[in-house]
Amino acid sequence: MTSPYGSQYPGDDNNNWNSQFGNPSGEQPYGQPYGAPYGQPYGQPFDQGFNAYSSPIPPEVPQPSMQEAQWRSFDLGTVFGQAWKGFTATWQAWVLSALIYFAVLLVLMFAWILPMVSVLAATSSGSDSAAIAAAGGTSFFGFMLMIVLAFISFVYSLNCYRNAARVVRGEQITIQSFFKMKGLGKALGIYILINIVIFIGMILLLIPGIIAAVVLVFAVPVAFQLRDASIGDAFSASWKAVSKNVGQVILLELAIFALSFLGSAVIIGMLVTTPLTFLLYAYAFQTASGGPIMQRQ
Repeated sequence: MTSPYGSQYPGDDNNNWNSQFGNPSGEQPYGQPYGAPYGQPYGQPFDQGFNAYSSPIPPEVPQPSMQEAQWRSFDLGTVFGQAWKGFTATWQAWVLSALIYFAVLLVLMFAWILPMVSVLAATSSGSDSAAIAAAGGTSFFGFMLMIVLAFISFVYSLNCYRNAARVVRGEQITIQSFFKMKGLGKALGIYILINIVIFIGMILLLIPGIIAAVVLVFAVPVAFQLRDASIGDAFSASWKAVSKNVGQVILLELAIFALSFLGSAVIIGMLVTTPLTFLLYAYAFQTASGGPIMQRQ
């Protein structure tokens, strides 16, 4: 078939003349227009933004992999608005799970304080042998208790990252989903490595530690928001997201610092500011990586 411009291409016919520019075979993935963003269905409203959905993301639409991610900038105002709407839509699970978490920590702290009281009582009674025995038992118990506290804190915090990623997709979360241990191994490894890197940076005149904290701010979310991401991918993906949004990330960190300060000043405020912090990270990275987002109105 001759093109409207009068040129003749070998093998032209009615099927492939109508192909999109740059795809001369005319083959298109079923239901996916040429040039559409990863995971975006045909006919998605234009004004919803990149890879946006007006309803929960279908399970068959996966998170992008490291190779499929399309790094781009995010708008902090939009991210904050969606994070707040995500929190108000799921606040019961966030608040109730936090109350349970803090209650468990409080019980464990009392379990550590009571033996300390017995040590003081034994010391005041004048019995050296009793005081030494009580102190030894308390030290061991306190050490084991610290391990338990650290383990519970890791599980809860990492599940906050995971549930924030689910909220971005419009999925339902429950109280139980904040205390699951399955699937946290890689995220825990990333979390530990990040803190080691930041600690070393802080020792080296403070500034390297601050830079590391900013560059690696999205490393833990990567574990839940990029498909099949390795530990190395977590560091690389965080850098790619930050490098596209240096100014916005700095503003994001300042906003989160302000939220943390307000939450600490008014203790009950932490029930709002803490989940909002995790949601801000999740929405910011999902936007930066080009992952699917349920836009809440």
